Amino acid sequence: MYYCKHIKGHRFKTIIAAADIIVPEHAGLPNGGISETVGVMDWAIDQMPSNLRLQFLFFITIIYIMGLLFGGRTFNNNTPKDRFRQLKWMEGSKIKPFRMGFLGLKSYICMGYFTREDIWKCINYNGPLIYDQPTYDPVIRKLCQGKLKVTS
Repeated sequence: MYYCKHIKGHRFKTIIAAADIIVPEHAGLPNGGISETVGVMDWAIDQMPSNLRLQFLFFITIIYIMGLLFGGRTFNNNTPKDRFRQLKWMEGSKIKPFRMGFLGLKSYICMGYFTREDIWKCINYNGPLIYDQPTYDPVIRKLCQGKLKVTS
């Protein structure tokens, strides 16, 4: 079992909802909004310098609250159409912190999704050239292999 250290509560729900928009189900690929994606993200966020981690987590809270402006409810409670509209606005915003925050969120969601080995089969990726090298932290390896259940 992997317990998220940083992505909990409304942040967990916000990332799940955002991942469903950023990586939608398509052509046999499952959507990105599952706890395993968040688990890999949480592990990676734990490796960040604390000041950058704090900014990233604060940005997720901003996304959560800004949902009120795009659909009348918090981000994860809005319709998929309203979530898409909000994220699209952030991606193209003239306000640089929104654009950069969205780019960071999208990068971490894609990293959390595509490092999962169950996804590799769906995209016909056989894995890295040196497949069974030990990692300095076996937790990330188990997360990517789907051997740990993730909870917030």
